[in-house]
Amino acid sequence: MMKVLRRVAVPVGIVVAVAGLVTLIGVVFFADNKTSGGTNYTVGRGNISAVVRTTGKLEAVRQTRLTFRASDALRRILVKPGDFVPAGALIMELDTTQLEKQLAQAQAQRDIARFNLAAQAEKSQGGANSAATSISELYATARQSELADEQLSQARTAVDNARLYAPYDGTVLSIDASEGDNIGFGQAVATYADLNRLQVRADIDEIDVANVAVGQSVGFSLDAFPGKNFEGRVSLLSPAPTQRQGSTIYAAVVSFTKPADLFLRPGLAANLTITSLTRTSVLLVPNRALETIGLRKYVVRQRPDGTLEKTPVEIGLSNPDQSEIVSGLNEGDRLSVPR
Repeated sequence: MMKVLRRVAVPVGIVVAVAGLVTLIGVVFFADNKTSGGTNYTVGRGNISAVVRTTGKLEAVRQTRLTFRASDALRRILVKPGDFVPAGALIMELDTTQLEKQLAQAQAQRDIARFNLAAQAEKSQGGANSAATSISELYATARQSELADEQLSQARTAVDNARLYAPYDGTVLSIDASEGDNIGFGQAVATYADLNRLQVRADIDEIDVANVAVGQSVGFSLDAFPGKNFEGRVSLLSPAPTQRQGSTIYAAVVSFTKPADLFLRPGLAANLTITSLTRTSVLLVPNRALETIGLRKYVVRQRPDGTLEKTPVEIGLSNPDQSEIVSGLNEGDRLSVPR
């Protein structure tokens, strides 16, 4: 009989121990914990937006590298970096000494050709010697006048090509040549931009690009203007990727209206928050209320009697601060949230 009892005693001890462990787990998982150290939160409805955060830089919508369409020594520079220049104003000029001589000669030749044409035409209109002027001679004189006009036009164009004019109202960002330098055809000598129309060029990581689309609203700040907030919209998302430091990124352009009271400059660093999706009147909880156990999310819910229990929930849209509750909670439920 004693042997039988001994054989029974071992499994009974194991059962007791296991039962105690189960009870302990139940206490931990569903404990009546009125002193959890958390704060109370009442589940309510609100709006939530998913966001993509990235960085970028300001740039001018219109920025141009100014070049000459001629080659010669740079005679004079009429502006300096920072100058605002109205459209059509002269910015720089090459040495036009020879070109102006050629222009004067072309002007004189054109005047002579027109005089000859007028005289020939008058002679052909009547008088005793009118028959001496043939149609072919009149045509030849008219053709010489046309050629003189073309040569004069070419001489004027050559002088204009040796002068650099502002293409639009803008600001000189940099001067990249000095007076006396020999300038080649097409050589860039200045950077010019319209600073009244700016945009933000941002990089979108491949992880986030599926959540970004043209037309989405964007809030951003500038490191140079702390406390100032700006609003814009995604106006362009490049379909072509770029490799940068081992990552695949896509260029995006954010359009915005420049505040009249701020002098913003190209190159300023921007911190952007792109609103990719918004849902309204959904159940929300703070992210700090969520606990991940395995593959599921849990919250600590307060029962009507004041005890606490861990409740599994299904979440939907999330942002860095809040998450949408799809199932597991009702409006008005009270949670214990870690401080």
